[in-house]
Amino acid sequence: MKNNKFWTYFNKKGYYVILSLCILTILVTTFITRNNLNTLDKVNEENYIDLDEEYGTFDLEDVGTINAYQNDLDITNEDIAGSGTATAEDLILTEEETAKEESKDLAAEEEVIIASNNETNNNIIPLPVAEETKEDEKVVSLIDEEPDKETVETFSFSEDTIIQWPSYGEIVMDFSSDKLVYDKTLEEYRVHPAVCIAAAENEEVKAAAKGRVETVKKEADTGITVVINHGDGWKTIYGQLKEDLAIKENDVVEKGQVIGKIAEPTKYSALLGKHVYFKVEKDGKPVDPKQFQHE
Repeated sequence: MKNNKFWTYFNKKGYYVILSLCILTILVTTFITRNNLNTLDKVNEENYIDLDEEYGTFDLEDVGTINAYQNDLDITNEDIAGSGTATAEDLILTEEETAKEESKDLAAEEEVIIASNNETNNNIIPLPVAEETKEDEKVVSLIDEEPDKETVETFSFSEDTIIQWPSYGEIVMDFSSDKLVYDKTLEEYRVHPAVCIAAAENEEVKAAAKGRVETVKKEADTGITVVINHGDGWKTIYGQLKEDLAIKENDVVEKGQVIGKIAEPTKYSALLGKHVYFKVEKDGKPVDPKQFQHE
């Protein structure tokens, strides 16, 4: 019974209910749309860039004005003729005429030169040919015999080489590469890759063999030190020398040549007394100097 009343009421009032819902929908849609438009306007205002303010104002020409400028730039043959400027055809004709005139002038000059040469040849008196002097021959021979400065002198050294002992005195610290020896200055046992030969102060130190002075340097343990390269991977090193050496780097020294004098020992070998530090190397590895025969 109640359902019948509802449908009866809805049939009578249904039109107004539907109309009310439509109006409400329109109002809600309008409200939402305006709200979105307001939000969009705010975003546009925030991102707005005034091009005139940013880049300045520009006056744009219309199409007719631009075409008028283009017509003014076009150059016709009449304009060229009126300005007195030569056309490409005129330039070609002018160059051809100039070339013809130059060829005529050259032909005329050649005829004059040939004629004058014929007259001159008839009056030429042959001159005697100068002989080369002996001085010129000497200069040429000296130039030919000039030695090549870039030639590098080579040396030879081997285990059979008889070396010059750099100084004669007692060995105060011997060579030892495979067992420890006591260093009384440092108060420790260590290997020793050279021999220390006692010597008096200012005693001369001599080169063991012929070679080239490779390095002159100052070391903390051996003081002023000289390295001589003998070739074939062999080098000899001399330490505990005075600064006023008798040689310099790149000098070629002979066997037995004086290279320097004995100085005071460094603090790392002070208790050995005055001596010369003498080391022999083969390819960077120490070799016992005592194995060589020496003079």
